[in-house]
Amino acid sequence: MRIILLVFVLAMSVARASAQDVTATVRGVIVDARDGSPLRDVSVRLQGGKTTVTGDDGRFELTEVPAGTRELYVSVVDYMLVKRNIVVPRGGELELTIPVAPGTGTYAESVTVRSGNEFAPATPAVSEQTLPNSELQQLRGLITNDPFRAVQVLPGVAAGDDLRSEFTVRGYAVDHMNFTFEGVPAPFLVHTVQGIHDSGSIAMVNGDILDDIVLSTGSYPQHFGGRTGAELDFHMRDGSRDRVQSHVGVSFTDAAAVVEGPLGRGRKGSWLMSVRKSYLDRLIRRLDPSNDFAFGFSDVQTKLVYDLTSRHQVQFALTAGKSRLDRQPDDLDADDVKDGINATAIGVLTWRYLASPKLIVTQRVSTTTNTFNNSTKTGSRLGEGRAAEALYRADWSYAAGSRLALNGGAQVGRSSMSRRGKQYRPGTQLDIVEDFSAAAVSESAFVEARLPAGSATVTAGVRLDHWALTHDTQASPWLQVSWPVTRALTLRAGGGIYRQEAGFVETRGTRGTPDLAPEHAGQFDAAIEGRFGAGMKWQVSGYNRQDGDLIRLPNAEYKVAGGRLVAPSATARYQNALNGYSRGVEFLVQRRASNGLSGWLSYSFSHTKYHDRLNGERFWGDWDQRHTVNAYASYRFSPKYSASTRFRYGSNFPTTGYWDTRNGQYFVGTERNMLPVPPYSRLDMRVNRAFTWEQKRLTLYVEVINVYNRENVRYASAGINGRTFEAFGLFDTMFPRIPSVGFLLEF
Repeated sequence: MRIILLVFVLAMSVARASAQDVTATVRGVIVDARDGSPLRDVSVRLQGGKTTVTGDDGRFELTEVPAGTRELYVSVVDYMLVKRNIVVPRGGELELTIPVAPGTGTYAESVTVRSGNEFAPATPAVSEQTLPNSELQQLRGLITNDPFRAVQVLPGVAAGDDLRSEFTVRGYAVDHMNFTFEGVPAPFLVHTVQGIHDSGSIAMVNGDILDDIVLSTGSYPQHFGGRTGAELDFHMRDGSRDRVQSHVGVSFTDAAAVVEGPLGRGRKGSWLMSVRKSYLDRLIRRLDPSNDFAFGFSDVQTKLVYDLTSRHQVQFALTAGKSRLDRQPDDLDADDVKDGINATAIGVLTWRYLASPKLIVTQRVSTTTNTFNNSTKTGSRLGEGRAAEALYRADWSYAAGSRLALNGGAQVGRSSMSRRGKQYRPGTQLDIVEDFSAAAVSESAFVEARLPAGSATVTAGVRLDHWALTHDTQASPWLQVSWPVTRALTLRAGGGIYRQEAGFVETRGTRGTPDLAPEHAGQFDAAIEGRFGAGMKWQVSGYNRQDGDLIRLPNAEYKVAGGRLVAPSATARYQNALNGYSRGVEFLVQRRASNGLSGWLSYSFSHTKYHDRLNGERFWGDWDQRHTVNAYASYRFSPKYSASTRFRYGSNFPTTGYWDTRNGQYFVGTERNMLPVPPYSRLDMRVNRAFTWEQKRLTLYVEVINVYNRENVRYASAGINGRTFEAFGLFDTMFPRIPSVGFLLEF
């Protein structure tokens, strides 16, 4: 009996030793691909078997894993699904570090560790906010699926129209802001119907393919120039160089598909394509069956990247889209738009050359086109137009030392525009009110130096612009200073002169004035920023902007003068009429972390006022909003669940024009911008739930818009009683409480 027992023990020992020879322990850490910070509550699973969840330190361990090639899956809600092949050795241990990209980013073998300060600005701008892909996904909303709606929640941004992507920063509308796409100036890329205020608008870019959005306000380096307001940079992400992957997303307004993968046998490049199609017209009719407003859109984005050598890289990026308004003719007047079509495309070809470890040269060629066509129910053209631009741009950057850097660039472009507009008059005649075609060439160059000054850093630059449209040549200098007083406290200040040329309509249109001077703004900003706790910062900033030579079309609105109703002038021409200012203070508290609570709370106080030096009028700016509160918070509860909420409040803008109120009724008035739109307030909430299988993952989104069902209103085109001066339909109501559902399928 003892002999049998001894043989059994020896057999078990041999079996155990054999098992240990063909299995191993797989250990590792899951980190955020942006900064290398460990991620907790991440599901780690081997194909067909073992599963575990990372701890607070981001580490995991899987024991007795069979030797050989195995597929490993890493899944956590609000981050991309990672599929990775690993080779498990016979016996011993395998140690892994796996970066996971937030949002809809791509997998990479390496971790890009950024500055130790997670709030380090991308540029020397005094006030700047970066919206990464992960926050963009939460903020854009299911009912609109619009990256510009995400921007509306950023600190210092004001918006009060649920139906439009447009927003304002420090009293300036979007036509005074600089938008860039893949390193070149770009138009405001939206789906809309030109000339129709009630058509609404939605961004012409799918947020799934954006790496981040950077908003610079006030004083910032003028690498692009041409605008007196804030700058918004869009950065498309590269496609995956690891494997072909795709995902399909469905929201309340559209469906989108993104496909990407490596390019070339050696995976020296990548490709990425996104296609999106809306069903917004069905949503509008479902909310209001009597509404004849059918608006739809489609767009496509693509990006190709290829490394020719270790020092040469070429890229091509394209975004193109088309929107259409199609209304039922039964209730339309002869001068109403029945069909409205708007199409825009922009393509950018980039060559990047690493001349040396210190010198990078980038050259870009781009082309942009836009066409629109509005027609009545009888087929008559109400408006049509075309705009195009071809641009060549070269930039260089030289790192002379650890804190000494030089930048420069130049560009030349040719722009053209043709426009023809009509207005209905009694009878059968459609009178021409706009008819022109023009083209112009512009050239510009800039140089900038970033210099150490003790512990501070000084950034100084100057830009030179020549506009053939108005035959002006102007210089625009800027200066920014950043001084880290302590490791946790930084002072920033900056100032500059910013200029904006008049456009084709203002100079070549029917009401154009050829010799208009460029608008200009002198900006000064100062901020104090502190860091505290884990990933937290606070910031207090103030600004003063002096505007001059702003362009205005005089007598363009109904008003009461001398006791009688005065109609808008049909012959007035655009003039450099306005001088004024915008001043304010902004407060921000923000936490940005891979684990736990993330978000911000901001408050802005500002006032913007103008003086018309031609007629002596003084009035508050069209986008003057005194009080603005923007807040956002997100929290991940487990590998499967996360939640976010966003809140916006604004004391709101003036009702543009000459309006007054008496006994609860609205009338045409004698003073401009004296009637405020009622305050705007909206709370949205969202819950995300991920369902994971071995090869794919489904993320379900449930969102409620306007949680407390507040009746917000916006300024609309009003009807006027010519005898009593009473105004009707001055305000339209906007979104009620709307629950919505969407999903994202990754495979």
